[in-house]
Amino acid sequence: MEIITSKEVPVYYNYIGGEWIESLSKELIESYNPATGELISYAQNSTVEDVTQAIDATCQSFKESDWSVNPKKRYEALLSLAQKMSENMERLARLLTIEQGKTIRESRVEISGCIDTLKYFAGAARAVFGRSIQLEPKNFGVIVKEPIGVVGIISPWNWPALLMIRELAPALAAGNAVIVKPASLTPSIAVEIFKLIDEISYFPKGIVNIVTGPGSSIGAALASSKKIDMISFTGDTSTGKKIMEMAASNIKKLALELGGKSPNIVFDDADLDKAIPIIGRSIFISAGQICMAGSRVLIQESIKDEVIDRLKDYAESLRVENGLLETSDMGPLVSQNQLDIVQEYCDIGRQEGTIITGGHRLTGGDYNKGFFFAPTIISDLESDCRILREEIFGPVLAVQTFSNEDEALRIANDSDFGLSAGVWTTNLNRAMKMSQGIKAGTVWINTYNKNFPEAEFGGYKQSGLGRTRGIDGLMEYCETKHVHLEID
Repeated sequence: MEIITSKEVPVYYNYIGGEWIESLSKELIESYNPATGELISYAQNSTVEDVTQAIDATCQSFKESDWSVNPKKRYEALLSLAQKMSENMERLARLLTIEQGKTIRESRVEISGCIDTLKYFAGAARAVFGRSIQLEPKNFGVIVKEPIGVVGIISPWNWPALLMIRELAPALAAGNAVIVKPASLTPSIAVEIFKLIDEISYFPKGIVNIVTGPGSSIGAALASSKKIDMISFTGDTSTGKKIMEMAASNIKKLALELGGKSPNIVFDDADLDKAIPIIGRSIFISAGQICMAGSRVLIQESIKDEVIDRLKDYAESLRVENGLLETSDMGPLVSQNQLDIVQEYCDIGRQEGTIITGGHRLTGGDYNKGFFFAPTIISDLESDCRILREEIFGPVLAVQTFSNEDEALRIANDSDFGLSAGVWTTNLNRAMKMSQGIKAGTVWINTYNKNFPEAEFGGYKQSGLGRTRGIDGLMEYCETKHVHLEID
């Protein structure tokens, strides 16, 4: 499976039909450590022909294996993968940090989340329930849940292990066959997980496949293929819209978890000792490269200065360094391109608002080897400023203020996105009013970024379609069939 080059850099292959296969292009994608600039691996720069081969293998396995009708096998397969990931947790977490840049502590949380998700959906595989209905005296309806068929999963680079497993687990639990296209920036962690899958005999050959390469070609080939029954995509909204257009080829089902511009709303009765570090983590975790980042903080006017001062102190106390260091609070951005994007937004903030702290690349010493950026807070922005309207995907917190509940709701909902939100108040009535009024798929009250495989997650508006996690997340990967019986 793995070839070691003269520089001892691993080469990863596609996994198609239960075999490790070189791309027809004979070309490779290079993956670099964003903290040091070191080359860490090669993956296949696959072609449309490679994807076609994978699709055919997946379709064949779905038709010929008993996977779709054997929930016990699916349970054993997913539980076995959870066990293997648990046995390899530290190795996988270290690779994740080296490839993506996040802190080793975040990587451990991510791999732990994968394991928990696999365990949950292993159990769910044996509980794909339908229902029966007495329709008339001699007529019965049986509502059956069936797998959709062949599912293409296009996963992102920011949480490349968990956001792949988050969709792979329910898709497989429901009985589907799957092809995964991981992000080109972070293929290594995905293929390493597939190496564990290859060791598990419960997975029929070809029921789960991975093909690495550029989204513009092989991702598009998946989205437009008439043999693919469903596409699950996690990523930016603009790409999600393109996938919707390509999916029209056969009106395939879509599950889209897209961008966000999520607010943390802080009322004057909030417990700031609890709120400040959690709000800070909500934007600076993974260097802000997370869809549910609390990238806007809405502060009641009477406490604006105190909250800004405390958030500034928090941001400036963070240790930004190589994520492999146990002392690291924030690692680098994933690439030079992402750093340039974040810098451009900060330049806008400098022109149109006030930089409270940060707003620049970190340089000098080891910083020069990677893509490190200072935790940033920007205030005094007009409501139409791009920093308040667009997803930056970096460690940039935008400050807004409000005077009362109605204004807070108006500002919170004044966005094309609706993925998540946080509300900070000790007033239960206010908390419930805000949770009902905010147009977002998740509203956290006096906490933020708490996610569990049992609880659904997804977005309103341009933050996506459908739900992941929980019962609804399982049902996303099912078709509903009505079987009608009439007795004499």
